[in-house]
Amino acid sequence: MTTSFFDNKPKHMAFTYLSPLKHDSSFPNFTIKPCLAPKPHSSNPNFLNIMSPITSGKIHAATTNVTTRELSYQDEKFKTQEDQALPAGLEEDLMPKHVAFILDGNRRWAVEKGLPPMDGHAAMRITLRSILPLCSKLNIKSVSLYAFSTENWIRPTVEVDFLMEMYEDVLRNDTLELLSLGCRITLMGNKTKLPKSFQKACAEIEEKSKNNTGTHINYGINYSGKHDILQACRSIVTKIKDGILVPNQINETHFKQALYTKTNEYPYPDLVIRTSGEIRLSNFMLWQMAYSELYFTKKYFPDFEEDDLIKALLAYQETRRRVIK
Repeated sequence: MTTSFFDNKPKHMAFTYLSPLKHDSSFPNFTIKPCLAPKPHSSNPNFLNIMSPITSGKIHAATTNVTTRELSYQDEKFKTQEDQALPAGLEEDLMPKHVAFILDGNRRWAVEKGLPPMDGHAAMRITLRSILPLCSKLNIKSVSLYAFSTENWIRPTVEVDFLMEMYEDVLRNDTLELLSLGCRITLMGNKTKLPKSFQKACAEIEEKSKNNTGTHINYGINYSGKHDILQACRSIVTKIKDGILVPNQINETHFKQALYTKTNEYPYPDLVIRTSGEIRLSNFMLWQMAYSELYFTKKYFPDFEEDDLIKALLAYQETRRRVIK
């Protein structure tokens, strides 16, 4: 029987990344994951073609020093949807309903490797391809991602244009597996400033997934916690002006229904994970995080692995146990 290069197992290999942005970099012990879609090189059996996260280029990887490692949680712990045992130590009753991620450290990850910032964002995209399906299989009800803040527009135009193109492609292509898992996909933030094609991609994926009952994945793009509160206030003021509400009727429920997270069954994150070692919220979901547990890791998000998510969940559950006592 013919087997694939992976046999469903990640490999370690030494290779040189031929960046489509002309910034090559060597990695002596890099984990090649199945999500990178490796295919045998057409003329050299000692090489693989691996699709680059930047769609215009390829990675050429020499298959030297190839060794297997133990299966990831996604492959080992979740063999079927019907047989979903939680990883050791996690308790179903203490699982967070809503986990939010501040996706930090992408640019620093790239700079430390001598790569342009765009390669760091592309590496973040690869990490999300493994983390989001795992969240679904762990039955986390909602996941929010701080992907692009309102403050990010001040970055260099070439980087902003790359991010807009990348996230539009994420909505069109990276969501296919998530849809197969029954996930609902939405975008929170001010969509009016996004490119028209991006807005169209957002509308299409939201419509396509609106009746899905699996994990609700909410991409925060052109999002600001302060703006979220301000736009909710404006919405409520308009309702008062139109005679729909009177001031003394306004309560937290009205305010919650005016926030960008109003479509979310679990709008308030139980757990917030921030990568890169920074200890701040950076204007993300300020109202919604009033009672969230905060988890900070020094790892840059491109290096954030499934085991790191499990560690964060274990830390969250340990805190919940102390609170319950």
